[in-house]
Amino acid sequence: MMAKKEFERAIVFSGGGTRFALYTGMYAALVDMNMSPDLIVASCGGAIAAAVIQAFPQVNEQKEYLKSKEFYDFVAQIKLTNHKSIFKIGYYSLLKTLNKEHAPYIEDVLDRYLVEMPQDLTVLLPTLKQQQNNSPKIIVVGSKMLFTPLEVLFKRGDRKLYQKVLFTDVETAKKIAADQIEIESENYLHSAVSKEILIESSVPLHQAVRISISDMFYVAPVEIGQNYYAGGAIDLVPIELAQYLADHTFIERKQSYKPVEEALVRAVLGFSGNERLREVEVQHADYWIDTRDAPQILKGHYCAKYVDWFKGEIVVKRPDTIEHYQDDIERQWQYGYQKTLESLKR
Repeated sequence: MMAKKEFERAIVFSGGGTRFALYTGMYAALVDMNMSPDLIVASCGGAIAAAVIQAFPQVNEQKEYLKSKEFYDFVAQIKLTNHKSIFKIGYYSLLKTLNKEHAPYIEDVLDRYLVEMPQDLTVLLPTLKQQQNNSPKIIVVGSKMLFTPLEVLFKRGDRKLYQKVLFTDVETAKKIAADQIEIESENYLHSAVSKEILIESSVPLHQAVRISISDMFYVAPVEIGQNYYAGGAIDLVPIELAQYLADHTFIERKQSYKPVEEALVRAVLGFSGNERLREVEVQHADYWIDTRDAPQILKGHYCAKYVDWFKGEIVVKRPDTIEHYQDDIERQWQYGYQKTLESLKR
């Protein structure tokens, strides 16, 4: 018989922009079915959902917090930088779509980004500092930048520019053997991502969340001491970690990267995001939660970027009233809840 693993059930919350209520809906469905995860592995937008779950012990409280004025104000205050001009980020993205090389240069993700966001998320979301002792253990995926600001725009050569970091508590950190969960695929071999993985237990959860949502060209990286940390896009679906730690895994089946998204991952990290998704899908998961139709079903019910050609800039569409926002959260939550129930029936 195989040895019992460190956790019984692990669920992976992967990137989702501002669709974070989708993940709390997933979690609520598992709680209601007496299949509560004792481990959450989260990256990008999924990390916000993980922090909300740790802050509130009951699933109804988690949803209500996402509907709260505090959280609405966080979403409503989103401001774009001057890079919103289509002649800046827009033109830059077009160039990267046309260039098929894998991270030939050290891209400027430090100063070229679209959304203004404080380095400390709890300035806007103070409630996320609270933690419940009976909540699941959480691992947040981020990345450490292996170059300095002075090296931006230099040629990369074969150099590794980013290193995956797993942010968690001291107890959980001791259970992870980093060399057992390294990605061995050809897709990563010549990328800008180091094979070795760091385990970090000294960073508080709310700061790890801010790191994880630092998506390239979207939100600025986080500076801690002499180091810079970037987002969870380095590994949106860390299935190897979930498999290694848990007896049973719940993994999201995500839609493919759009051409621009694929191009930016290739330009910065040096691997194919879509190839990584294919690598994930051939691996084993006990339950696949299929959210590939989320962009269609939830269209208009989360913050989304679009180009205003009259203004010549990128614009973020967001709810204009708190009532509209609360309806969006409810729709996201119900979508995640129902999709999870569907996965349990298969």
